[in-house]
This record gives sequence, structure tokens and C-alpha cells, in this order.
Amino acid sequence: MLSVEMMRGKVRMISGEDDIDLTDIAVDLLLNQSWWEIMDKFPFREKERTLRFDMVVGKRDYLVPQPFEAIQTISIISTSENSEEGKHSRLERMTPEWYETQFDETAGTTPPRGTPEKYMRRENGMIVFPSPDLAYEAVIYYLTTLADLEEGVVDTPVVPQVWHEIIYFGGGWRRLLELGDFVRAREIKNHQVTLINSTSPVEAKEEGDTHLGGVELPRELTEI
Repeated sequence: MLSVEMMRGKVRMISGEDDIDLTDIAVDLLLNQSWWEIMDKFPFREKERTLRFDMVVGKRDYLVPQPFEAIQTISIISTSENSEEGKHSRLERMTPEWYETQFDETAGTTPPRGTPEKYMRRENGMIVFPSPDLAYEAVIYYLTTLADLEEGVVDTPVVPQVWHEIIYFGGGWRRLLELGDFVRAREIKNHQVTLINSTSPVEAKEEGDTHLGGVELPRELTEI
């Protein structure tokens, strides 16, 4: 397991600099640039979150949790008042084009009500359709954005430790690019790519043995 301080040292070893040439602030930015790219490209289990919330009668707009990256699924939890208690009814994603064919927001009319069956993302929230006709309890499964690496706050990446080496190599080749050492930057990045392509996030290991797992395996990256 590598801490932020240890990864700083690794990046400085790659670039051949000390903490005067490459300050903590500068190297932390390089590490976080690498971290942001890795978080964006791979579906780590650590990004998964679950939140229950209440749907209000007639209310179709709801804010998404923060920090937020993407919705995985939204389901209504049935109660004795609306259906078979405890059953989860999954909402389907709708497109803005489909939504506009069902209800004209500019007309000033009341949107139809019923048990919500669909949803879509809009700005910093989501819309369900039709608008709830009862008070429903719902659950959203979503991906969050993991916190930046920062000594004393997030001192160690929360992903499995095999990815810690990949993170600092990403910081290393970025620093070499800044220094104009394009040959060594290419070598370090190619090594990082090799490590990435031979590594699977935890959920890929758990689900990779079944075609019903529904988990996308890491994308192959291309060497430069």
C-alpha cells in the first residue's frame, strides 16, 4: 500500500528531481491527474453508492446525490399501499425526445400521474415519468466521484493497492512530458498501460466468470 507521500517520492525518482524542483503541490496535481483518468475509465466497486429517497405526489424533479458521476439504476420499493410489499420495480431510462412526445412542458398543462416507470437525467437532477400519484419510497444506485488524493485527508487511494503503482506511473510520465523528455515519457506510459491491461478491478474479478454479471471489463488501452 502506497501513501501520497510515498507516491510523491516515486514520481520524483522517475523525473530525477527533488522536493525543491518538484514541490508537493505540483506533484500532487500530477498524481491526481492520473487518478482522475483511472477513475473515469474503470468501474471500481468503491465508486458504488446506494441511497433511499421519497417520491412526493405530483413531484417529477429530484436532485441527484453529491458528489455524483452516473446513475446505475433507480427502483421503486413497493409497499402494502401500492403493490406487493418489498418488491423493487426498476425504472427504465427515457430520452428527452421520447419525453417530449408524452408531455409538453411549455404548454402549462399538468403532467400525467401514475406509478413512475421511466427516468432521465437533466442538469443537476433527474425527472421521473409519470409524476408520482402516491408517496413512493425509491432507491437509487449510482456511481460517486472518489475524493482527490491529499496528504492528511485522503492519504491512500481507496482502490486496491495494485492500482497504486499505476497511479504514480501516470504522474511520472506526465511530469516527463512537462520537462520535454518525450522518449522517457513514452516508455513510462507504455509501462503503465501494460500494468493496466493486466489488472482487473475487483468487480471484474467477481463477475467476469458469468455472462450475466453485467459488469464491463476494463478497456484495453493502447501503447504510444
